[in-house]
Amino acid sequence: MNDFSLSLQVAGDVVIMRPKGYVDNLGAEQLEVASSEALGKGMRKLVVNFSETRFINSVGVSILISVIQRSRESAGKLCFTNVKKVHEEVFDLLGLTEHVKVFSEEGEAIHYLRRGRT
Repeated sequence: MNDFSLSLQVAGDVVIMRPKGYVDNLGAEQLEVASSEALGKGMRKLVVNFSETRFINSVGVSILISVIQRSRESAGKLCFTNVKKVHEEVFDLLGLTEHVKVFSEEGEAIHYLRRGRT
C-alpha cells in the first residue's frame, strides 16, 4: 500500500511535517529523511502533525523511534500533534510519549516550542 505523501512547512524556527495516508516503511523513511535534513540544517524544533495519517504500521513506528532518537541526539525538540487515539495508545504503550510531547493541535505544539520549555 503506497498511499503516502509528506508536506513540509517552515514557520520561523519550527519545521512542521504533515504526513498524509499510510505511514509504513516508505512513509516513515520520508519522515526520517525530512527530520534528518532539518536537524542537519540546524533546525531543532520539529512538529509532526498526524491529522491526515490513517494508519501507522509497526515498521513506521520503529522508524519514528529513530526520528525521536536522532532529535534527542541533536538537542532537538520534537512534538507530535493531532494523533488519533489508537496511535497515541500505541505510542504510550511503547514509551514514545516519554520522549516526545503530544499535543491535540499543531498551534499548541508551535507555541510550546517557541516558549523554549523542555
